[in-house]
Amino acid sequence: MSVNPANPPRPALRAADEETFAHITATHRWKDIIKKAIDNIRDSLDFSEVDKNEEGKKIIASMEELINQIQRKDQLIQIEDDGRPDIVSWNDALNTYFKGENWFTATWLFAECYLYRRIISIITNTKHWQNYDPYFRQKEDSFKVSFTTIFEFSKRIDELISLQKTKTNDKIIFYELAKISLWGNAIDLSMLPNFDTTLDDFNWLLKTLKNNEFFSSISNIEKLSLEKLFDRWQSYITNSNWIITSDFFWTSPYSFWHLEEKAPELYNDLCKSHLVIFKGDLNYRKLVYDCKWESITPFKEAIGPLANSKNSPPLLSLRTGKSDVFVGLDEGVEKSLGSDKSWMYSGKFAVIQFSEG
Repeated sequence: MSVNPANPPRPALRAADEETFAHITATHRWKDIIKKAIDNIRDSLDFSEVDKNEEGKKIIASMEELINQIQRKDQLIQIEDDGRPDIVSWNDALNTYFKGENWFTATWLFAECYLYRRIISIITNTKHWQNYDPYFRQKEDSFKVSFTTIFEFSKRIDELISLQKTKTNDKIIFYELAKISLWGNAIDLSMLPNFDTTLDDFNWLLKTLKNNEFFSSISNIEKLSLEKLFDRWQSYITNSNWIITSDFFWTSPYSFWHLEEKAPELYNDLCKSHLVIFKGDLNYRKLVYDCKWESITPFKEAIGPLANSKNSPPLLSLRTGKSDVFVGLDEGVEKSLGSDKSWMYSGKFAVIQFSEG
């Protein structure tokens, strides 16, 4: 049988396996994630806006039913059409690969991404809440409590960019930035869903860096450092050094093994790159197909077509471990970390892995 979402190159991680973090996630974390969204929506209800208020109550009821479906281990059902372009792809994958499967017997990768797509559908199929982000408060709070890290980041970036431009310094800068980006993902966002960052999120970030009132006890030095970071980033966008685009493939039900097949234009665009950088745990899981590889499996083998297809680009993965899969480790590393597999998802261990394409 060919590799497909229901049949990855190694046995799939599934929540039905009680020895996995997938099981912990399905039995506890998903419920907590949905409840946080419910709390945020409930706090946003405005009884002076009758129609919006009634819609909000219906959203809450739908999300509570979603929790019940998970806890009852119901079969996965069609996602209600919300007019978004990816709905056909989602329901086609569900019917082709996971018909009759439930939240625990389907692959963890599919079930988890499917959960977030269901949440999006519930909200999108409304009149007054279509653009509401049920996790914005968590994003904002996490950003606020991470201020010390953010300030140190802005200060260090300024120091690195101020270095005289030489080949040696370029290597130092790249190495430092890779480390900063890697461990920046170790901030505990474990209760946030795996939504991709949107353009709205990035615009909010720029606005926040510019807004001195967001951080209550900011010093003049810190203020100047953040303003400098904002000005630099804004200039990158203005001068097209940074071009922000989106593609539904990134939040599709498919592993990145299927990138060329499912999103050929996106794949061809990436193949023109000198380096493609993937960051974060979910992207890592999609790169390696979220299955039970031996930890000594070479990274290039685990990413399959992205390493061995014609014109596949150089690829760098920055990943803090928050799930049950690691590849590319040296012989003996896993054994040295002990029989307790929680090191894989503790967020205390990370990898930087490279494929030259």
